[in-house]
Amino acid sequence: MSDVLRFPLLLFAFGVEQLRRLPGAEFLGQFAKWIARLLLLGALVLTLRWAVEASPQRISLADLAAGNLAPMQSWIIVTGDLADEPGSNDGGHVYRLTDPNAPNAYLIVRSQSLQSLGHTTVSGRIDGGHGGVPAGYAWSAQLDADVPLATELPPPWLAIGLAGLWLLILAGRRTSYPLFIAEAPSDAMPATSGLRVTARSNSGRFERRPVPATLSFTSDNPGAADLTIQGGRRIPIRLHSALTRVDIGRIRSLTGSEPALRVRLEGDDLLLSFGSARDRDAAFAALGGGGQLQRHGQARPAVT
Repeated sequence: MSDVLRFPLLLFAFGVEQLRRLPGAEFLGQFAKWIARLLLLGALVLTLRWAVEASPQRISLADLAAGNLAPMQSWIIVTGDLADEPGSNDGGHVYRLTDPNAPNAYLIVRSQSLQSLGHTTVSGRIDGGHGGVPAGYAWSAQLDADVPLATELPPPWLAIGLAGLWLLILAGRRTSYPLFIAEAPSDAMPATSGLRVTARSNSGRFERRPVPATLSFTSDNPGAADLTIQGGRRIPIRLHSALTRVDIGRIRSLTGSEPALRVRLEGDDLLLSFGSARDRDAAFAALGGGGQLQRHGQARPAVT
């Protein structure tokens, strides 16, 4: 993914990180999963309610004559030229609706109120005329006009908004900042001593903010390391389980990038940034990253 395409994702991750720093965000974060589910449920209920609500179909007189009205639909909105038709009485008014695009078709419009003559739009229930006729043949039907004019059902904006919030929460929960970008490692000798790193914990196991730490290796236990956080707290890193993994790459922020490893432990993700790519690659080799790449069928190219 190019930097141009990655930049919107980086901005989104930055925005999520700022929200996480707001007062009360940590408390609400405990319920984010349930909030997302309630938003999705609300969106589904509102969408279902919108789907079963009756709505008129906007259609032209030419389409009516061609039989393009949905079989189960009788409530329509149609536009044309309205003129008086003989037959009006005290109980109602009668009009004829025509359209120059359908010269052999017309609607007899019955209305309980006066309608505006000339080019206008009417809505109502159509009586007959679903079958249509071949081109050039006469077609007509009756329409009982609405008072007032009906409108098409608008899109379910509230349901769309709730679904959008659900997607944002879902994406936000899976987003961390700085952004981790995977890249291929170089050939390097496994580290055998301590390396200075900057550590972050996605779960808040020690600190979400970056803290200085030391990543120590011993030759007696290949594939294992100890992360010592500033202050003396030690976190063992053991990558001998199917639930653990180390990924190599860089962490990218709005101001720059650093070589990094993402260590996936049981119940936590650690992000370790290094002072140089050489130190990162040495730590990756010491943790058995090369064998991990081979197990997953990935080549480990040498960097020239």
